[in-house]
Amino acid sequence: MILNLVETDDRKIYVGTDFHLGHQQKFVYEARGFGCVRDHDEAIIASVNARVRPNDILIFLGDWCLNTKMEQFDAYLDAVKCQNIYALWGNHNNPHEKAVYYNGIGRKFVEGILVETYPFRYKNMLYLPSYVEAILNGQYCILQHYPIMVWNHMKNGAWMLCGHSHGAYEPTSANYPEGKILDCNWDDFGKPLSLPEIRAIMDKKKIVGAGHHQPDEPVEPKKE
Repeated sequence: MILNLVETDDRKIYVGTDFHLGHQQKFVYEARGFGCVRDHDEAIIASVNARVRPNDILIFLGDWCLNTKMEQFDAYLDAVKCQNIYALWGNHNNPHEKAVYYNGIGRKFVEGILVETYPFRYKNMLYLPSYVEAILNGQYCILQHYPIMVWNHMKNGAWMLCGHSHGAYEPTSANYPEGKILDCNWDDFGKPLSLPEIRAIMDKKKIVGAGHHQPDEPVEPKKE
């Protein structure tokens, strides 16, 4: 599928990933500077609500929460003002999958094969597949929780927006110059990123190719 979204004054687009709300591990919440899970969760939700308005779009690249029951999952969604959370699957999908299975929408097993139908909505979260190609305000993007180092249209300047590594994988960091790929994680940025903020980072990165898919060499103007 190709997702085509255009910003307006009343609807801006933001990208975030790996909130890990409810994650009861010190290597998550203490590493982020919090003394307990509750403070961690409240700070992340506050960071979202401070930037993303109810009518805006938050593209979320996986790992919204874990260690939570359905009641807590619902409470997290209710606490976020944004009514347009476009969510991709990550590697921590509980209780997302329960919300979907219990309501009989989107995902089900048919003769042992997981069958998925997109998009589908649960509360203010609109679920998308695990891999999405998107045009965001005219910019071609590849969206996925996991970073991939060879992506469609990379030689033409397409962005690869991902998560999963929490800023710990250098090739997806903001300061890595080779390739227009970015981990949009909360650990590094402390907020969902706007498209202009992402562009400012990507403009400093070099377009690269892979194998026989290489950027076209610039054509020198003919001399008269």
